[in-house]
Amino acid sequence: MAKVMEFRELLRIYNITNDDLEEIKKLKDLFSPEAKRTISKETLKFIKEKLPKSSQIIEDLKFHESFVEIISGFLDKIFEVEKADIYIDVIARTHLKYIPTEDFIKDYGKFLQNVINSIQVPEHKLSTFKKFVFILILVSYCILFKQISSRLGEQDADSVTKLPSKTYLIRNFSKILTKSKTIAIIDINDFKNINIYYGFQAGNSILTYMASFLKSIFKQATVTRIQNDEFFILSEETPEIVFQKLRKLQNDLKNTPFEIPVKSGIEKITVFFTGVILETTRCKNMDYNTLFWTLYKGIKKAKKKENNIKIIYPDEISSYILQRKLTLDVMEAIRKKKIKIGLQKIENLINGNLLFKESLARIPASDSVIEAEKFIKLVCQTNIEEKLDTLMVEKLLELFKKEKPDFPISINLSSLFMQNKFNWFLDKITNEKIEPEKIIVELTEREDILAIPNIVKKVNILKKRGIKVFIDDFGVKYANYELLRILPVDGVKIDGSIIKNITTNELDQLFVTYVFKLAQMRNLKIVAEYIEGNETKEKLIEISSATGFTELYGQGFLIGKPEITSI
Repeated sequence: MAKVMEFRELLRIYNITNDDLEEIKKLKDLFSPEAKRTISKETLKFIKEKLPKSSQIIEDLKFHESFVEIISGFLDKIFEVEKADIYIDVIARTHLKYIPTEDFIKDYGKFLQNVINSIQVPEHKLSTFKKFVFILILVSYCILFKQISSRLGEQDADSVTKLPSKTYLIRNFSKILTKSKTIAIIDINDFKNINIYYGFQAGNSILTYMASFLKSIFKQATVTRIQNDEFFILSEETPEIVFQKLRKLQNDLKNTPFEIPVKSGIEKITVFFTGVILETTRCKNMDYNTLFWTLYKGIKKAKKKENNIKIIYPDEISSYILQRKLTLDVMEAIRKKKIKIGLQKIENLINGNLLFKESLARIPASDSVIEAEKFIKLVCQTNIEEKLDTLMVEKLLELFKKEKPDFPISINLSSLFMQNKFNWFLDKITNEKIEPEKIIVELTEREDILAIPNIVKKVNILKKRGIKVFIDDFGVKYANYELLRILPVDGVKIDGSIIKNITTNELDQLFVTYVFKLAQMRNLKIVAEYIEGNETKEKLIEISSATGFTELYGQGFLIGKPEITSI
């Protein structure tokens, strides 16, 4: 295969000097946000009108707004010439993976024309602008050369199974969908462990076997390997027939292990899989991403079934679509910094003194607000919790500067945030000149807190700065005794799932008694979450009185509902 010439090498060949590049960087000021959006929209308009294949892909992926942002971003990044090779490679591997080469040539040409037509260039900068346009032409050459080089001798097929590739599926998705009655996705169970124990070659052999099985069973269907150990089936048969065929395949695989060559000989490996099935009439109005969201949600549910195969029914589809809408709303709110802070007070259950208020994320809706309890699990599943925590820190510090509250406020920080943004957090507090004593950190149980690198050292640093630390959701998942044994915290918040049943559940009563005694030994403060009735409050006071524990605080609607701030 021919050597791909790098971008910087081309600049050298065509005598584009560092001085030229410095002059070209000064042209960036000519590209106003309005000009970049005009260039982007005109390019998109050209694709819609003249390039039906590319237009259909953008439609399937609901890529319109993102396309405009990507072009604008490209016009920003191209001035960073030192990083151009990386950016060119990313485009070659992603954008051109789905867009036909001939379409790319046409839409890039239109993009260049739009750049020339949209930018008002002063007379004394015309010479530099021409060099910039020439650089844009060189960029297209590099992208095309990388793509063509990677495709030499390659068909539109998965390299391991030789089934049609995911790229093929995306390009032809709408056409195939109209001919199909049923969609199914199957996921090989414990495939990661097969790769670990037997090696990747054994894993590839199993993928090849599975592909052969699926093609032999679904002869008229489109079967693709979409990623790792997942296969996608578009069949003209009904969901019920597809279900029966997959059940039969499960039984066949139980009785006929795959014979896989390994270093020590032939290893017999029994393969199990999870499958979900969806009638295509249920997803005619779904875009590609919503469809896969629905299927993956179904996979999670199917893994809990005895036979690991299920048909997704309309009520479940509606639920999954609502979850996706909520997730996208949350992501958009974080991106546009539309999160609001709600403050909920935490007070002593015996004397009513305020301990602190907890800052809670709220998303403004048309006539109400969306509470964190409704979206926090979705945030964790989509790996954006660090972004949410970062935004909440910024909002909280803004609140301290503008409103100057005379009480401490707590903030929940996830494991990811503590791992990646800890120093940033400390610097922000210092730079904004916020009194550390006014801030309380709640370590959340979303992930194993003890898995955070240097967590003991980090907690000690917080305490030395005057920042108190509480363990949130104590008693469930990762928030347990081990944390108290290792971390020098100031208090714990007992999870609401334990508190709400304390008047009737003896086991919960015993657990709370144990926590009170433990807190008394360690000189910790205890916050009981989810106090919504007087009976719960009185029961907690009764237990604390019996153990002689006085540092008991409460949080919940009985104590006070969250109040939305102006920040």
